[in-house]
Amino acid sequence: MQFGFAGSPTFAADILQIILDAGLRPQLVITQASKPTGRGRKIQHTPVHSQALQHNIPIECPNKIEECAESLSGLDLLAVAAYGQILPRSVLLTPSYGCINVHASLLPRWRGASPIEHAILHGDKITGVSIMHIEPRLDAGPVYLRRSITLDGRETAATLSKNLARLGGIALVEVLKQFAQKTDPKPTSQAQTGITYAPRLTANDARIDWGLTAMANERKVRAFVERNPAFTTRGDLRLRVLEAEINRGDFSPGRLYRSNEQLVIGCAQDGLLLRTVQLNRGKGTVLSAKAILNGFGQLFEDGIQFD
Repeated sequence: MQFGFAGSPTFAADILQIILDAGLRPQLVITQASKPTGRGRKIQHTPVHSQALQHNIPIECPNKIEECAESLSGLDLLAVAAYGQILPRSVLLTPSYGCINVHASLLPRWRGASPIEHAILHGDKITGVSIMHIEPRLDAGPVYLRRSITLDGRETAATLSKNLARLGGIALVEVLKQFAQKTDPKPTSQAQTGITYAPRLTANDARIDWGLTAMANERKVRAFVERNPAFTTRGDLRLRVLEAEINRGDFSPGRLYRSNEQLVIGCAQDGLLLRTVQLNRGKGTVLSAKAILNGFGQLFEDGIQFD
């Protein structure tokens, strides 16, 4: 079977490696164009691009995936994982068997761009991956295979992404082998109930809302920590919260409670105990609550109010 793989971030690179370890080699890898980054504006490849280079797999980096029409026409199937573009109908119809996607949720729950973060934000007890046949409607195609995992409430977006990539890679190998064996697997239509959407998250979504419960804000910390960390402000002071815990008790929302070497900010219910933070002061070093009090204690007086 002639198949291609389209993906860009680490999530997709991990899946590509699992495919290769299983002895399945794509004829083509499609990934987002390399971009200049950092002060030196050095060209940075996507993780999938770097992975494909290591294995000498042909790579295409189009501005729009339609530009790969000639290459796609020679494929039986295109497997997609977090590519970063919506595939137009013309692309979906080009490979003989169409296109399949590794989606990081148990569809129809969390259709959309940020299923991992939304599963954490909403306190899901279970999530997983779905290998879906791609159709024009967003993440609405029939599903070949689902695999689930239980969540313990300590996951961050990064740790959950890593686990789901492993799960998704194994599931994708199973489906690819079915296609390779010409068994023509038949996907099952998604349920019309339980549909939820996971829209793309912005930096402003990471702002902590002290009018919410400590549970909701602790989930926000875990969902955003490795991308745009959850933050709060007080005047020109910006405090990023990288690690926190729920502190049971009655607190005033947004008020700082300083006790010994602990910092708690009140929420609508309970408080958020700060463990690891980062300030827009000094070198922006990641600091423990104890280190914050030692170095910036004057900024964290008991009773001050955060926005």
